Amino acid sequence: MRGLYYDVIADHVMGYVLVFARNLHRYLRQQIDRRWAPVGGEEERSDFLSGPGWVSGIDASHLHLADCTMGVVGTGSIGAEICRRAASFGMKVLGVDPVATSVPGVVDEVWGVERVDELLEASDFVVIAAPHTPETEGWFGAERFAAMKDSAYFINIGRGAIVRLDALTEALEGGRLAGAALDVYEIEPLPADHPLWGMENVLLTPHIAAASPRISERHLETLLENIRCYVAGRDLVTVADKTRWFYPAGLSRDRCSPGHGAGRCLPGS
Repeated sequence: MRGLYYDVIADHVMGYVLVFARNLHRYLRQQIDRRWAPVGGEEERSDFLSGPGWVSGIDASHLHLADCTMGVVGTGSIGAEICRRAASFGMKVLGVDPVATSVPGVVDEVWGVERVDELLEASDFVVIAAPHTPETEGWFGAERFAAMKDSAYFINIGRGAIVRLDALTEALEGGRLAGAALDVYEIEPLPADHPLWGMENVLLTPHIAAASPRISERHLETLLENIRCYVAGRDLVTVADKTRWFYPAGLSRDRCSPGHGAGRCLPGS
């Protein structure tokens, strides 16, 4: 349902971003191994002899988010909240969406989907927050990943079917991406023998980006609101247009009769 998960999923995305920016994925592995090894090399640690203006290997191996650009594919309720979170860290934010509506004070530019490759070329973090539709199925394959910087990170919290895992795996193995974080997959659960499990620069979570103790009460509030709307003859909320596969503007009551699928939508839009 639209509007239930937007902030929770946005927090999850920023968790991924911070892990990569601060190399926490590497340091967690080192902690398990009881190993002290700053990324960039202990010999690169700054000291008073280094002098001002000198950037050590350790410094250079971490990202300063205010110098980074996030590209969000799909700027609906979830995507827009991801943009807000990124902007609060000082990041430049770009978006692509079929409805190129600006998000004032949050997104620097929102383009139509025909400019998706331009967004990929400019972004240090690419986040998929789009719905699964016939048009987006398999959308991110080898061609899309080839358009990204080899220093960029790819994040998918939208729908698994949008991303071809074989193409993503090949890009990661070939060093054409810095890393990836996934919460959704073409096949769920992700098979235990899939090569993504063993990659140091990959974060995998089991489709839990929307998990929060607040979601249940939001579901209840939405149900009660729709009951009130139906009784009063008003448009229902969080209605999906099955012809478009995701939530559009409100639909009239006569289109929300039993069997029409009222109230069901594909998250991520």
